[in-house]
Amino acid sequence: MALNTLRIQQFRNIAEAQLEFRSGINLIYGENGSGKTSLLEAIYYLAHGRSFRSSKPEKLIRYEQTAFVLNAKVEMAGQLLNLGLQREREGELRMRLNGEDLSRVSELAQLLPVQLITPESFRLLLGGPKERRQFFDMGLFHVEQSFYSLWSKLQRVLKHRNALLKIQKRYNDEYAYWDQNLASLAFELQALRQRYILALDAAVQPLLVDALWASGLTLQLYSGWPERIETPEQLQQLLQQNFLQDLRLGHCQFGPQKADLKLKVAGQVVEEVLSRGQLKVLLFALKVAQSNVIYNYGHKKPVLLIDDLASELDDNSKRHIFSFLNTINSQVFISAINTDQVLPAIPDLYPALFHVEHGQITIRTE
Repeated sequence: MALNTLRIQQFRNIAEAQLEFRSGINLIYGENGSGKTSLLEAIYYLAHGRSFRSSKPEKLIRYEQTAFVLNAKVEMAGQLLNLGLQREREGELRMRLNGEDLSRVSELAQLLPVQLITPESFRLLLGGPKERRQFFDMGLFHVEQSFYSLWSKLQRVLKHRNALLKIQKRYNDEYAYWDQNLASLAFELQALRQRYILALDAAVQPLLVDALWASGLTLQLYSGWPERIETPEQLQQLLQQNFLQDLRLGHCQFGPQKADLKLKVAGQVVEEVLSRGQLKVLLFALKVAQSNVIYNYGHKKPVLLIDDLASELDDNSKRHIFSFLNTINSQVFISAINTDQVLPAIPDLYPALFHVEHGQITIRTE
């Protein structure tokens, strides 16, 4: 699966662009503010139905225009799929696949697995559990067909239980019903997550085999409840025992919505023992490993967007990080201020070159 073509209309400072991409590496370069990040943002929006830079759709629409439009051709199993997305200034989102209307963003996301690396991506390692849950659940979404249905059921159960906490102050049969459902779904989801983390661990270790600091790296999934809880029945009992505290907090404090991924080196959490440069290498390795897991087990070719990361790397870290691209089974888009920031680190990958200036995108041949 690869993004073959993309047409952009009235998105940020890009009035019009018709682009054809390589299935391998695509390098987008230009001065700050030229529009290169906007191109990555358009690709991200096509898969996620939202931006990684702004929560306000009107910010993405070019000045004095009423809407932006994205059209793409995606290759899947030897066939070309036509994807279309339009976001109006009033906020309405319209999506189409091969001329048919879509009602859910997840239908687009299933077709185009897009990952993103920006300087802000360090939240994966330094931020809270939510960042890491979103990371591994994104991979699981593309690998395990039953995940999305299971995750959606869990969200509905949590919504009902948390709403009940606001109106029913005594534990009763209704709480018991939702707790039983929550506990059952929790163990189903935990089994899927655990299997996925094992695959991710197996994919990331070979990437870091030459990094001495990564010796003893472990990826450990925390379920969201104490280790002594080994069955759904025990989790249901724990939920009942902690009902009064849930009542005070206004939400459920145990369950898969509290899961986390613990990354450790020699038994210590990575953010306490690794340097900034080492954390960058680890972050990149995790994203590349996830892309490879999606390709190998989800049978999809992911897209990896890398925004201006090279500008923050020394030459050694840059060579180490970009060496991972020799093993990646993904279509890759890299943005940089100039080609010298990237090309010396990937001499054998021969990327397609796109120069961006004042919202105008030109294909280069040098």
